[in-house]
Order: sequence, then C-alpha cells, then structure tokens
Amino acid sequence: MVTGLILMAIGLSLVNDTGCQGACESLGFTFLYAGLPVSAIFGFLFGDLVVAWPLDITLWVIVGVLLARFSDNRGRSVLGVVLVAIVAALLYGLVLSRFVEMAI
Repeated sequence: MVTGLILMAIGLSLVNDTGCQGACESLGFTFLYAGLPVSAIFGFLFGDLVVAWPLDITLWVIVGVLLARFSDNRGRSVLGVVLVAIVAALLYGLVLSRFVEMAI
C-alpha cells in the first residue's frame, strides 16, 4: 500500500507541474496510473483525471495480502515478490498512459 502511495505522489507532482511536457508528462502519468490502478481505468474510460482512492487502497491491501500469502506458501523471498509486483504496476501504468496519450 505504501508503494502505491509513493507512486501516486510522484505521479501527481509531475502531472500537476506546469513545466512538465513530453517525456516528463508521460513519466508522471506512468507513476500516477501505477499507484492508482482503479483510478487509471476510470481515467482511461472517461478521459479525465479521476482519483478513486478508496478503491485503489482496497486493491493495494488485497494485492499485499495475496503477495504475502504467495511468498509464504512458496517459501520465496517477500522482497523478490514485491519487486515483481512493483515492476508489473509500472508496466501497467506505462501501458495505460500510452493509451491515454493516443486518445488525446
């Protein structure tokens, strides 16, 4: 959950900066959508910057519990599983930010 909040904070600060254009804006939307995955879907569908933080927090809590259970059952390192989840979230954010830029 903390990871999602950090990604969201980085993304919002980059997106709301007036001097942020091009790659900076793309990176900002990537971090924002990685940190707020449910809001990203709403933003993609409705074409606006939507922040549905209760749903995003619920999703991150569920993902955290599932990651802990997965790593415990398989005897894997929690850090490794969390790093894979962060990379997956960043790829998810990158893909959705590309779709939003194509729609604009």
